[in-house]
Amino acid sequence: MPTLDQDLTQLNFEYLILARECARNNPMEAAWRFGVERKQIEEIAEFSVEKIRELSGIARTVITLMPMNTPKNVSLAAHAALLTSTQEAK
Repeated sequence: MPTLDQDLTQLNFEYLILARECARNNPMEAAWRFGVERKQIEEIAEFSVEKIRELSGIARTVITLMPMNTPKNVSLAAHAALLTSTQEAK
C-alpha cells in the first residue's frame, strides 16, 4: 500500500511533467494556468526527467491551488496579457 510520501511524489511528478509540457508548448498559458512567473516557466521548460524526479521527491506538494474567480467574459489571451503586464511592472 502506498504511503503518503509515495503518493505526493507521484502527484508532484505528474504535475511537473504537465507543467513542463505546457511551458514548452505555450509559455503564456503555462504562466496563467500554473500561477508562476515567466522566468519560472522558462526554467520549468528546461527541466529534464531526472530533475523532475528529484524535485518530485521532496515530500511536499508542489501544486498550488488557485481560486477560480476569473470573470467568465475574460478570454485566456486577455488574462495572460494582464498577467504579463503585471509581472513586468514589478
